[in-house]
Amino acid sequence: MGERRIRRLLVANRGEIARRIIRGAHDAGAEAVAVYAADDAASPHVGEADMAVLLPGTALSETYLNPEAQLAAARLGDVDAVHPGYGFLSENPIFPEVCAAAGLTWVGPTPESMRVMGHKARAKETVSAAGVPVLPSVVLGHTSTDVQLAAAASSIGYPLLVKASAGGGGRGMRLVTQADELVEAVAAAQREAAAAFGSDEVFLERFLLAPRHIEVQVIGDIEGNVLHLFDRECSVQRRHQKVIEEAPAALVDGNTRSSLWDAAIKAALSVGYQGVGTVEFLVDGTDFYFLEMNTRLQVEHGVTELVTGLDLVGLQLWVAAGNPLPFTQGQVVATGHAIEARLCAERPREDYQPTPGTAVHVRWPHGSGVRTDRAIESGSTVSPAYDSLVAKVMAYADGRPAAIAKLGRALRNLELDGLETNRHLLEAVLEDDVFQSGEAGINYLDERPDLRQARLDDVVRHRHGGAAAFALLHSRSRRSLVPVPAAGWRNVGRALHVDHLSDEVGTLSVRTPSPADPALVQGDGEWNEIGTAVTSDDIVDLTSAGVLRRYRVRLSPQWAFVNGPEGQSTFALRTQDDSDDQDGTAGACRAPLPGAITKVLVSEGDTVSEGDGLVVLEAMKMEHTLRSGGAGTVTAILCTPGQQVDVGDVLVAVEPTS
Repeated sequence: MGERRIRRLLVANRGEIARRIIRGAHDAGAEAVAVYAADDAASPHVGEADMAVLLPGTALSETYLNPEAQLAAARLGDVDAVHPGYGFLSENPIFPEVCAAAGLTWVGPTPESMRVMGHKARAKETVSAAGVPVLPSVVLGHTSTDVQLAAAASSIGYPLLVKASAGGGGRGMRLVTQADELVEAVAAAQREAAAAFGSDEVFLERFLLAPRHIEVQVIGDIEGNVLHLFDRECSVQRRHQKVIEEAPAALVDGNTRSSLWDAAIKAALSVGYQGVGTVEFLVDGTDFYFLEMNTRLQVEHGVTELVTGLDLVGLQLWVAAGNPLPFTQGQVVATGHAIEARLCAERPREDYQPTPGTAVHVRWPHGSGVRTDRAIESGSTVSPAYDSLVAKVMAYADGRPAAIAKLGRALRNLELDGLETNRHLLEAVLEDDVFQSGEAGINYLDERPDLRQARLDDVVRHRHGGAAAFALLHSRSRRSLVPVPAAGWRNVGRALHVDHLSDEVGTLSVRTPSPADPALVQGDGEWNEIGTAVTSDDIVDLTSAGVLRRYRVRLSPQWAFVNGPEGQSTFALRTQDDSDDQDGTAGACRAPLPGAITKVLVSEGDTVSEGDGLVVLEAMKMEHTLRSGGAGTVTAILCTPGQQVDVGDVLVAVEPTS
């Protein structure tokens, strides 16, 4: 019998993974049909597919999370197969059953495999019976009393984790270090689990203090063959969600690595696994324990593709069509090192709060060994309704140090205007000694608040400010009938002109008398020289201390965006007449982004200290605790649980302590 092929594929997802699957379908000779919600009509994946179908409705439950709407799109697109991507319906066993009933091929494992592995407690029981090591755990009943909770926790011991049985990704998970935290942690985990997965069942599990997160890529076919495609390390995480991934894992001895591969294959065989999947482990020295199996394509699959040369999406389509694996275990080879950084629209220094907005301009890094799987292009909007992932930036090299350096350079070369991201955090991690040594565990970011505060140093800020000021001078001269003065000329009005450039750190005041004269930046009460420049269009060649650096500067009426060899700066522009006064209510807790109020933590009349929690806001599928900026008394509660709020809405009023 000859090879079987998929003719036309429904891509039941959005964002970067939809674009990746569309490319994979085209590479496999198949047509791709995209789906989109109304607010996604301008998203890149819609135009890159051969055709696209609108999902009616506005809520996620009506669009991307609605199996019937996806099936209707499949009928309209006349497809013969469905690829779920990751997230949304990718691990919902009802969806492949609906597809099968409609005569459609499901690109993924069987519903039975998904049900077992999707239920974390049942998955642990199944793989344990197959000889895979697991951590001690206790499943909680839906109506467990405080006494029963305490007894279950005592059997595990503190510290422990409360985890959702029906899902992962950090949602529905809470760390409990002592007994008086248990009841509230369980309640919070149940609320988040119910919202994210439709089930509030949770279990308690022993917590390892400083493990590493290592996973193994596997693939199985309809003939019962299961192979491993080597391992990845995903220890750098925030809120139990991965930030940086690499292949292979660092600092793992050969015996442990082989044992991980063998255990992953046992886990997959225990459920008769078909398709691409990932078995995740917590590694503590040479000991390791099953964490979960993701029955789908992983976000970080790209680093495995880079080291193996395999197309995992293409392999998914091949196996789903009913073909046996085209290679044996011995024929799969991994070479070199690949590393990936998840670029997200979020603010790490403020508890990773999402920062939705519009990318006014994007220029992605490129070059040998650099890959970007991205959700957006210039003009795209990152909505608070969806995940904050903007792109996955990857680098491949012969060895780990070279791959790290190449990825750092790629991030610095990225031009992204109008959207705040975690770029500075990613760059700081890549430059950090602990990460470079390969010793970072899953608590790494929690233990390093300095990394969340990362920014460009002041010397670089000043150079970027100088480049922006020279670009502004050039722009003013092109609009003016009066030519820019030559070097040495001192027109008083020009000499006293000051550009005020504000960023996340503060405001830089910069003077640029002429292009040939040095720009001056004010610091510590003095004006210091930055350098001279030659400017043309959006290019500023700034010479400082005898060294020339080239900057690309993009100006708008309110902003200056500067890119150079050290990275990017974003400056808000102010004239000399602008006021520093900010409109706002003293002591007010405002919504930093659109979302829903999950819980109000204070009452009117309460006394609060700096850092005390006031409100829990749910946005982008995660809970965010908003805290008091100082000591005071709560004078008004202006929100209620379940209420939808917008950016800037006052939620709690606090009268500061005098």
